[in-house]
Amino acid sequence: MAETVYKSKEQTTRKRTNPWTLRVAVILFIWVLIYFFFAGPGRLLFPSLLISYTSVSDNKNTVYFYGDRIEQALDVLWLASIAQDSIEHFWGDTEGDKFRKGVTIFMCESPQQYFHLTWNKAMGSAIMGRMVLNTSRIAGSMSPYSAMVHEMYHLYVTRKYGYLSSIFFYPKWFEEGCATMLQDYSVSADKLGENLWSWPTLVSASSLEHPWNWQTMVRMEDGKMVSKGYGQVCLFTRYLADRFGKEKVQEYESRMHWTTSPKKNFKRVFETSLDFAESQWLQEMVESQEAPSETSFIPLPFDFLIFLRWLFIGIIILFPFALVTRWIYRFISRKGRRNIS
Repeated sequence: MAETVYKSKEQTTRKRTNPWTLRVAVILFIWVLIYFFFAGPGRLLFPSLLISYTSVSDNKNTVYFYGDRIEQALDVLWLASIAQDSIEHFWGDTEGDKFRKGVTIFMCESPQQYFHLTWNKAMGSAIMGRMVLNTSRIAGSMSPYSAMVHEMYHLYVTRKYGYLSSIFFYPKWFEEGCATMLQDYSVSADKLGENLWSWPTLVSASSLEHPWNWQTMVRMEDGKMVSKGYGQVCLFTRYLADRFGKEKVQEYESRMHWTTSPKKNFKRVFETSLDFAESQWLQEMVESQEAPSETSFIPLPFDFLIFLRWLFIGIIILFPFALVTRWIYRFISRKGRRNIS
């Protein structure tokens, strides 16, 4: 009898605790959403919240700019159209539907403005289906067109395959390689040999399949690996086009699908493994003395900060689905109990 009473009290305590735990989780989730949409990248979906920005547009694309930079904004519009045509021409995309609805572009004139919209310190970002350019950094590192076509390619991939597919089934090394190869000039590719003579290490393309792998690579060697990474995937992608033909690269891209492994697709299209093809590319660089003979591929380390970042993103994405599933389950359970009674 005493044991039954104890169990009854324990169950009552659990029932009281669970709703409060859920309520706290829901409140935190709502707070994160509000902060994200009113003080973070979510504002990109609602340009009207950015009252200090002015916009200019053509038939397709729209540029939001700060201050009296109308001439630069018009130049960005022109470059956006050229970049879209270049990407579609490169892949032989005659439908042209990926950019039919146009692209919204935000020009930031300072690193602070850029960080407030993206929460990163890069030169450009394709985020929330929009493009954000850090024009203050672009000027000293690459041409405006290079920055434009690079970020535009990321949007192209997302629109063609969808957000989740582009994360899980479109190799990050190939995406960054194509984006960098389409630039009119890449400092990273040009300086790769020089950097390898100073730091003869690379991360293999097969280890750079997902965004979190790429972000881990970017933080390696106190940031020295990032330039080598961009140069490596650019030159390796160019090597594939030169060695096997542009048609093979196009075929590999066209076979991307969530039902097949990118590595299996690579072997099917190029008739060799990704690791072997990359080793052949590196061997040619060594033989031409563009890289030292001791150049080697090193494994990706575990980066706790990157792990936390993607864990947080996963929780934010999955929490609403878990909440809805719980409500449906409780609704069905209550309905079942009523039918029994």
